[in-house]
Order: sequence, then structure tokens, then C-alpha cells
Amino acid sequence: MASRDPFNIVESPVVASIPCIGCGNNMHCIRRQQVTAGEVQLFMCAACGNSSERVVGMQESDEDIQSAIEKSLGIARKAG
Repeated sequence: MASRDPFNIVESPVVASIPCIGCGNNMHCIRRQQVTAGEVQLFMCAACGNSSERVVGMQESDEDIQSAIEKSLGIARKAG
């Protein structure tokens, strides 16, 4: 079932690791910085030293995304 609440990474105390493009090992978040639109996160791979930066912001809830897709496909939701 889709969640009614958006998962906002900015509000999360933990950031999940991401895969390293270079070697495939986990890249862990080593820095988080608040910006106007959300948060800048810096990830670094302990195995090969690659780093990656991403900007995340307030995201839509799963329920909103699912509703938009169902509406675009013409799928009616069942009552209940």
C-alpha cells in the first residue's frame, strides 16, 4: 500500500548508502548541508575513493505518485 506521507530525506536522521559507479562497493554519506530547496549530500567510497554529490528536496508521497500514474492510465481506484 502506498504511503500517505512523503518520505523527505531532509527530515531523515540517516542517509542510506548508494552504490559506487567505479567499483560497486557502498558509498556512504559523509556530509549533509542544508540548502533552500532541500539538502546537498556528499558520498564517498572507502574502497576506491570515488565521491559523488547529490541534491535532494521535498518529494511527493507514494500515494500522490501512484494516483497520478493511475489517472494518466485511466485506471479507476476501487472504493474502500
